[in-house]
Amino acid sequence: MIALALCRFAHFVAAMLAFGMSGYLWAFAPDRLRLALQPFARRLTLIASLVALVTAIGWLLLQSASFAGDLSGAIDPQTIGAVIADTAFGHAWAAHLVLAAGLVAFIVLAPQTRWGWTAVLSGALLASLGLTGHAAMQSGAEGVLHRANHALHLLTTGAWIGGLLPFILCLRAYECDDLRKDAVRAMAGFSFWGQFIVAAIALTGVVNIALTSHRVPLPPTTPYRALLMVKLLVVAMMIVLALVNRFVLAPRLKASANALPALRMTSAAEAALGCIVVALVSVFALFDPA
Repeated sequence: MIALALCRFAHFVAAMLAFGMSGYLWAFAPDRLRLALQPFARRLTLIASLVALVTAIGWLLLQSASFAGDLSGAIDPQTIGAVIADTAFGHAWAAHLVLAAGLVAFIVLAPQTRWGWTAVLSGALLASLGLTGHAAMQSGAEGVLHRANHALHLLTTGAWIGGLLPFILCLRAYECDDLRKDAVRAMAGFSFWGQFIVAAIALTGVVNIALTSHRVPLPPTTPYRALLMVKLLVVAMMIVLALVNRFVLAPRLKASANALPALRMTSAAEAALGCIVVALVSVFALFDPA
């Protein structure tokens, strides 16, 4: 269970980073800023896509071991084949693996980084995770709604958490006179649309809870409920930091020399809290949502 939770965590973070990075550069960064950030961003996105592919394979092997009830199932071709061919998880994961491999191939083979297409492919990879887990346990119209809602929740979460790193890179670019104006424009775009992204995360999160457990996660008397409540508290802390960044620190960038280092610190803290949220989800999704 520990190995599967760690694999899930690494996979979620990698997929969110690939989507958030590429989506940010495509949607918010002006051309000159995009070119300045591209070498580092391309390497990081490639590493994230490779991690996503490797952990997708690892996730399948660990699920196969769980299916067989023995670690030997992780290296048994017959067991792995049965998981892929005979389970709903296997059907969804086969498509997920194709998307993961396709993302790596696209980044490696594209002569120039095409951030729009990278965002589309990494977004499809991230959204396809909505076809697994608790959302996949339901059938009919409710099951379709749950999968679609979960996919949207993943995309909006990836846009927020994955977009924090390029936002921090823009804070570094802000110190360059020739990039300052473009960095401000990119950060302002992310901050503006971030309001709607966070609202969508909250809404889809509430729907996810309703469709998964059909009840308020109180009292936190089970491992699932307890970890879910911790996640909600951490998300609330992230929202507070985002509001401080948006309405307190960002407007003071020009007027105060202390605003820039403070904004870096709070943005890094927000990203760290985002990783904690992903870690919590990676664990409690393995429990019965009772």
